[in-house]
Amino acid sequence: MSKKTILIILTSFIVVLLCVFGGIYFQGVTKYKGQFVRGTRINGVDCSDLEPAAVCAILDAQISDYVLEVTGRNPLKPEEKMVLGKITPTDVSLCRKDTAALVGQIFAKQDPYQWFRAYWGDGHDYAFEQEITFEPDQLAAYVGGWDACQSSNTMAPRDAYLSEYDPEENAYRVVSDTLGTRMDAAKAMPAIEMALYSMENQVDIESTGCYNVARIRSDNEKLNGIADQANLWLGASIQYNWYGTDVTVDKEQLKDWVSLQDGKPALDEDAVRAFVKDLKKQYDPKGKTYVFHTSLDANVSLKCKSGWESDAEKEGEELIALIREGAVMERQPVSKTKDYVFFDGTIGDSYAEVDLTNQHMYFYYQGELLLETDFVSGDVASGHSTPEGIYAVTYKQKDRILRGPDYESFVHYWMPFYGGYGLHDAMWRKAFGGTIYKNNGSHGCVNLPLKKAEEIYKCVETGFPVVCYHYPEGQNPRELLALAAAAEAEAAGTAEGADATVAGTELATATGAEATDAVTGEGLGTSGLEGERAEGESQEDYVEDNEIHGQW
Repeated sequence: MSKKTILIILTSFIVVLLCVFGGIYFQGVTKYKGQFVRGTRINGVDCSDLEPAAVCAILDAQISDYVLEVTGRNPLKPEEKMVLGKITPTDVSLCRKDTAALVGQIFAKQDPYQWFRAYWGDGHDYAFEQEITFEPDQLAAYVGGWDACQSSNTMAPRDAYLSEYDPEENAYRVVSDTLGTRMDAAKAMPAIEMALYSMENQVDIESTGCYNVARIRSDNEKLNGIADQANLWLGASIQYNWYGTDVTVDKEQLKDWVSLQDGKPALDEDAVRAFVKDLKKQYDPKGKTYVFHTSLDANVSLKCKSGWESDAEKEGEELIALIREGAVMERQPVSKTKDYVFFDGTIGDSYAEVDLTNQHMYFYYQGELLLETDFVSGDVASGHSTPEGIYAVTYKQKDRILRGPDYESFVHYWMPFYGGYGLHDAMWRKAFGGTIYKNNGSHGCVNLPLKKAEEIYKCVETGFPVVCYHYPEGQNPRELLALAAAAEAEAAGTAEGADATVAGTELATATGAEATDAVTGEGLGTSGLEGERAEGESQEDYVEDNEIHGQW
């Protein structure tokens, strides 16, 4: 083949190649004037060989699968979380704004004549911020239709409140407020809208403040103040020594007095005062009636006329104040009695037993009968009888002048036990006992032989019990014993019986001829008339108050 032929063939081949490549190139130019070149990516979407409209469709299609889950409180269990509803683009007409324009701007930057370069390069990545649009009114209506937004399906929050009295804790407690699930959906909208704009997949509206809250919280200062005050009162504990009887005022009693009324702590002050008056009635010694067992083995009922007596009115107010302070203490009640009178109404094993019927005293000291003696008591004929009752020595004094309206008498040993009534020696008397007291007795005091008064004086102190009594008519044990002995002897018909009858008669009428002969007559009476005073004696010592019945 000639060179010319070869040249022609080669030239023709090159022309054909050029025509082919040129055709391909211009075909590509034509194509990429309407499509994105290879390697173009927009917001992560591969746009290769796609028209702008197709790219817009793909980008917009991304939003069609979008779902926003809105979480919040379970309408029936506020402590639990749950999905309250889901929002899709169709629910609120959500779409991307200006997709075509933004894609068009990128497409305009493309040079179709350089399309071939995309085949050996890394391509181009484009990204743009695209605004999201939706219909707010449509969103509000859609969210407002959820079950979780309906009042009938939700729970209102509960205010904190004060409990009833709790016996286990001995207290009133502040019961905590509770969460509610009732909401104001409008307050949740900003958070939901922001999540839509950001294309987030979940939003929790708990922190938006959309849920109704209790008006009164558990840390409410006023509510806690009420509970604290009531519990302060309930915490009081007063241990009384009520004249020898232990009485405790604590939660078992206070729970009936402390309550909550109209949202305030209340103390039933009238009940407190009534309680104190009842204690006075039960345990005050003074004014109470006891049964005393005598040395002659008989029982007599006597009123305690000396000893402690509480001031119920003052003590009631004191107890009210102590409860309000929440005091914890031991206490004795406010007393009306003078401080030097300590007698608590109990006899114990040391006391002076004054048998007014038989004019005989039995003096017991530390459980032993220390001495016995006859005495002379108040003159019956002149109305100065020594009063019956249970008393206590108020003080003792030596060498005392006892004064009355018409007399002055010196005594060595003076032991008053009830106002101007007292035990003392009577040097002017030569005899004691028998029936002297009926016509020539004292002004009310108990006259004693000097030696006996001295022995007694050594033993008694302030508060020493003195029991004065008469046997009821026909119940004197001495008389009954003598009569019984006489009757027994008479029935036996013996001489010994006759002697017993005489002895019994004498025993029943007097303590002996000596006592009867010892009556000296005028001027031998002593002080002690009720209402009269020994020298320096206070008239207040003669006050006798209301009777309170009890048992010895």
